[in-house]
Amino acid sequence: MRYSFKIGSAWGIPIELHFTFILLILAVFVLSLLNLPFYTVESSFYMFFIVVFLFVFVFFHELAHSVVARRYGIKVRKIVLYPIGGVSEIEEIPDNPAQEWRMAFAGPLTSLVLGFALLGVSSILTPNLLPLLLAFSAGTGNIIFDLAILNILLGVFNLIPAFPMDGGRVFRAVLAERMKYSDATRYAVTLGRILGFVMVIVGFIFNFLLILVGLFVYIGASEEGEQTIISTKLAGVRVKDVMHCEVGFVSPQQTLTEALEVMFKNRYHDALVEKDGVFLGMVTWAELMKVSNGDRDVLHVAQMPLKKIIVYEDESILEANKVILREKLNILPVVQKDNPDKVVGVLTSEAISNAYDKARNR
Repeated sequence: MRYSFKIGSAWGIPIELHFTFILLILAVFVLSLLNLPFYTVESSFYMFFIVVFLFVFVFFHELAHSVVARRYGIKVRKIVLYPIGGVSEIEEIPDNPAQEWRMAFAGPLTSLVLGFALLGVSSILTPNLLPLLLAFSAGTGNIIFDLAILNILLGVFNLIPAFPMDGGRVFRAVLAERMKYSDATRYAVTLGRILGFVMVIVGFIFNFLLILVGLFVYIGASEEGEQTIISTKLAGVRVKDVMHCEVGFVSPQQTLTEALEVMFKNRYHDALVEKDGVFLGMVTWAELMKVSNGDRDVLHVAQMPLKKIIVYEDESILEANKVILREKLNILPVVQKDNPDKVVGVLTSEAISNAYDKARNR
């Protein structure tokens, strides 16, 4: 995710903070320096604590998504925290719509439970909550009440049935139980765009902040919808459909200089090593670059560490792309399941990119 940085991890899941959180803290600090009549030093400290607790509550919100995802065996890459919510980047969207809506609903449910629990605590400490409830604002001066309202607003806002909000995912999952997944995504994206557009229009009339939220919803719905639909189209594309059948090999007896020549000739960044028709592994560009120019004429391929990673020709290119990204490779040797020692082609990252572009154009 761009414009975010890692701040820690939880249960092995990297946690990143989006720069907008820093902007929010800076805005609180700048307001405290302006000496505005309605914004005192006390109120600046108060708002600072509200922002800190907002960060904590967003973390719990996103962690709930991740816990449910891991319960279904889905890997969570990382969690990115925003002031108005967060994003749990998962390995793949569940095939079962019931699992998807449970994952999506877990975050808002956590926020609402926290909100009403804090509201209950606040009612015990402050029996007469009626004036505060009528105000329904996260800025009354009652810290527990304000944090309760903050969580309730966070939960309700994320239940808006618009991509990329959690409510949009729930809406898409409900539709997916009754129609094709791609069609359900299109309807959910369309609703997200409409609501985002309405928020922008209403924001021009009432509140500038609503314009920013509307733009976030509209752009997020468009981007995620496009990516989901592309992935759905590519799910049926096999490795054999886009692989290159002409393969250049090097033998273990060749020097590293000769291996580099084969790389340049075939326009690969990794060299496939074969002996007597049997695939032995790959010499990666990164390993070759560790060897000085003078030693490349002396050292042989057999003296280098080999990386033996393969992909079957009937696998999805989406699964193959995960391997390329995880192993930081530019090519993948393609083999048949009944003969994994014989390379029948190579899948390049460029070929996968071309397949993505074709799916996007369609």
